[in-house]
Amino acid sequence: MNPKALLFDKFLKDEEITSFERKDFEDEDGTVVYRSYIKSPLWDMPLFVILDNSIYSVIRLVLGPEKVTAQNMNALNALINRDNATYKNYKLYIDEQDSSLYLDCVYMCGDDAFEPALMYALMSSIVDYVPEAVGELKAAFESSTH
Repeated sequence: MNPKALLFDKFLKDEEITSFERKDFEDEDGTVVYRSYIKSPLWDMPLFVILDNSIYSVIRLVLGPEKVTAQNMNALNALINRDNATYKNYKLYIDEQDSSLYLDCVYMCGDDAFEPALMYALMSSIVDYVPEAVGELKAAFESSTH
């Protein structure tokens, strides 16, 4: 039983938001993952809301699925460092195992303090970030500096 997932389900239903697919992992943490996409001029970017029984709720956006290469790593690291210093509510990072660029936003609270509307507002700020970042992301992904 995941109290945050129950609250998030109710919020999605009340707000008539149908763009999420829910998957229950039935693990010891009660993990529930909601999956959606953000459309961008680059590609559709997978978006996940990860809710479990810890104090951490995570919004994870795959900005560059399998797009990180040895050639564009320096440009991407420069973009990551600049954006991580600029944006307080989320952080960018590269997972070298799957060669992908991620954006994570962590919302910390206990089950009794979880506010789905705040979680959704954080998601909305990420959705707003994507169009602003598309030009710089495109340039970084296409960079071939070593």
